[in-house]
Amino acid sequence: MARQAEGSGGAAPVGEMPEWQLARRRRIVEAAAAALDEQDYEQIQMRDVAQSAAVALGTLYRYFSSKEHLYAEVLEHWATEGEPLGERYAELDVVERIRARVRRVVRAFERQPRYYKLQSLLLNSSDGNVRELLDRFTRSATAWLVDDLAVLGPTEAADVADMCWSIISTMLTGAVYRGRPMADVYRVCDGFVDLLVPRLRAAQEAGAAGP
Repeated sequence: MARQAEGSGGAAPVGEMPEWQLARRRRIVEAAAAALDEQDYEQIQMRDVAQSAAVALGTLYRYFSSKEHLYAEVLEHWATEGEPLGERYAELDVVERIRARVRRVVRAFERQPRYYKLQSLLLNSSDGNVRELLDRFTRSATAWLVDDLAVLGPTEAADVADMCWSIISTMLTGAVYRGRPMADVYRVCDGFVDLLVPRLRAAQEAGAAGP
């Protein structure tokens, strides 16, 4: 299904835009991301983003229904444009693969804490476009962990993935908003993975033994 860009001017669905419109839309997202690199979300003015992207403010709102909508797109773009995982992850033992992936998520937010603040702020948005993008961001962010935990079976894998993300979020909130050391975030996340080891090993052995 084509993704919608339902701004106040009623822009066409993204999948139906000609290349020149897609290029303009990308330019707006890139300008918004550059602004976030320089200052917190609350300080950013949409007119400044429009000026940086070389478009009129009204044109910007034809592509994005709100500031929140634009920055939900920035968040998703940031998440999908990160460093590739590489073949080395596939070669790791399941426990170390999960540990490495969890640490990668923490490291990404450690490097750019404004993106964690942005995600937290957007959770309160009433904009339907934002909710759709955040839902997609959440599904994408948990899918890899569910896949890595597949040996536990689909229900348990999904439950453990939710637990893991809850721990990551709680610890990052303490670090980003309350100054808790990032070393604590890594330590607690590693500790959670350690707790999974007996269950993962047992599931692996049961799978190897067969019916």
